[in-house]
This record gives sequence, C-alpha cells and structure tokens, in this order.
Amino acid sequence: MKAITTTGILSLLLFICISATPLKQKSTSVLYVKSATTSPSFNFFRTHRQGRGITSDWGLNSNAGVSGFVVRKTNEDPSDPYAEWIDVYASACSSAKSYKCTDNNIAPGFITYQVVALMTDGSTMASDISTERIVSH
Repeated sequence: MKAITTTGILSLLLFICISATPLKQKSTSVLYVKSATTSPSFNFFRTHRQGRGITSDWGLNSNAGVSGFVVRKTNEDPSDPYAEWIDVYASACSSAKSYKCTDNNIAPGFITYQVVALMTDGSTMASDISTERIVSH
C-alpha cells in the first residue's frame, strides 16, 4: 500500500513538473479584438441648468444588457442611506449613444441627481451623482 501511494505521489509530481514547463514558441503578433460582450458602464453623467429646469445627460460604453433608465433626485444629503430619492424620468434603453432628460419641477436649494440603469437580468447599475445649486430670486 505504501509503495502504491509513493508511486502515485511521484507520478503526480512528475505530471505537475512537465505541465508547468513552458514550451518554446515562435513569436507571434497578437491582435486584440474588442469583445462584443463588454459589460456596460457609464461613460459620463452631467447636469446643468437649462431654462427653468435642470437637464441631465448621460451615456454608456455599451447598451448590452440594459433594458431602461430611471433618473432620480434628492434634496437631502445623497450619502445618507435614508435620503428620499424621487424618480423624475424613466425610459427604455435604445441603440442611442447618449440620453437626455429635463426636470422642470425644481425648487431653490441643492438638488442631487443620479441615473440608475435597469439591467435585463433584474440588477441595477447606478451612475455617479451630480449636484446643482438653485438660487431663488
């Protein structure tokens, strides 16, 4: 039994050594092709005053797996986990490179916006936040 175990261990070690030894290969050039299954992420998200409202613009590096978007806002501290976020816009995802919406229901103070991408698998992906200061006149 001891001889069989020793033989098995030696065979395993020999196999590992042979498998780990690199083979000499001719140098070849490698062509990197951008994968069609790139996981989506936000390229940009920005907000700015436009007329009497605030316009949000955003874009993704890939729309693959994204079913729609929700733009939300808060007048509270956005880092507070209990802050109340209000949905101001919702749309389906299309083949567009960028998206835009305008929130005309604004009040003086600090308003923070965020875009949430709704994925086809039921998960979500949130953008960075953007805050605008509205001064009353």
